Amino acid sequence: MRATFLTAVKVRAGPSTSTEVVATYSAGETVNYDMKVENEGRLWISYIGRSGNRRYCSARDTNGEIYIDLGNNGGNGGSVSLNQRSSRHSAVRAEGCCFLCTCYLGGLNNMNEADDCFAWALSQGKVRDDSWVKNKDVLPGEIANRYGRNRRSGRIVPGNNHFYVVNAGGVEIFIQFLLDTVIKIKIFI
Repeated sequence: MRATFLTAVKVRAGPSTSTEVVATYSAGETVNYDMKVENEGRLWISYIGRSGNRRYCSARDTNGEIYIDLGNNGGNGGSVSLNQRSSRHSAVRAEGCCFLCTCYLGGLNNMNEADDCFAWALSQGKVRDDSWVKNKDVLPGEIANRYGRNRRSGRIVPGNNHFYVVNAGGVEIFIQFLLDTVIKIKIFI
């Protein structure tokens, strides 16, 4: 399976932040890996290096931040890299305001997490390919549960051609998922 590094990632001798660093991959580089390991609350990919020794790279941190794109080849920590976005990910950015609102309320913090969540939500039938959300009132709780996050307070309301989040007092909360993406939905809390 092929992995693409979304940021600089250390290559380690074992699946632990306390093991020796033997190399570093830069953003955009790729590696073929043959297994995934969960350890220390992180998801690690592993492969046999040129030295013949097994090597490990952290793909997902303890806070859910994703460092390595595992593509759509499976489960934990997979996402779609920025340079390989399909039209459905463009739909999340261009027209997915309701979905992004559910991600925000579900405790997610950036577009990388939202993209990972979209792939999961689509596979579970919770959203359509065009990013239409099937149950905007339930999905934030399901997202928080899946990612081990606290659900943020607020509710999703429709506006003219877009959805937004309001707090208990009815004041709009603007959301900004910061990754190098063209969408900017402002944050104000």
